[in-house]
Amino acid sequence: MADSEAAQMRNADYWDSRYSNEDEPATKEWHVGHDKLEGYLEENIYPRWPLGETAAPPKVVHLGSGASSVPYEMYARGYTDQTCVEFSAAVVAQMAPRNPAIKWLPHDVRAMSEVASGSFDFAFDKATFYAFCAWGPTHLLKSIPPVIVEDTAAYSREVFRILKPGGVFCCINIFEPRYVHHLLKVEGTDWSDLHAPIALTPPGWAQTRAYGFVKGQPVEQTDATT
Repeated sequence: MADSEAAQMRNADYWDSRYSNEDEPATKEWHVGHDKLEGYLEENIYPRWPLGETAAPPKVVHLGSGASSVPYEMYARGYTDQTCVEFSAAVVAQMAPRNPAIKWLPHDVRAMSEVASGSFDFAFDKATFYAFCAWGPTHLLKSIPPVIVEDTAAYSREVFRILKPGGVFCCINIFEPRYVHHLLKVEGTDWSDLHAPIALTPPGWAQTRAYGFVKGQPVEQTDATT
């Protein structure tokens, strides 16, 4: 992908055009699919909200969910309270009918003013952060283009705002930890690390990692067996 095209990934018009193209697949997975995510989710995310006959499922928000099947895979596991925030009308039109129980909000994740603060337990991002950063240099922090700094800072603050205290933000991308932390741990947030970055693909160029953050200090989990 040329830098000129990558720079357009931050705009809804780019995705409207791309997903209005009949050659685009019905679903599209960036970085990794649910099959590669499942082990990570089972070990690091699902145990925080064990499902049961009396336990309400956590409120999950997918940030720029695109045409991913992940929300539908999670729904099939019992995580039925899900919302997808997506600024591409073409994507919403394509994906929303697949499961009417999953809510869709046509918003830009950098400005979710219609979403109340403290609404969600778990925020999931697979490649949205990447879309804001794909065209910029990733090795020298001081040379990151200002628009990337602005986009990611606005995004991080909004995710922090809409999560409940102790809520979890999972960000799947291909960037190095120092770059991710530099852009997401910004003024107006108080992210703690849920875990160290976890590799989801073998070492090499564009290795996919899972980053887990907690709003504020981690809340001690209750033993599900008691």
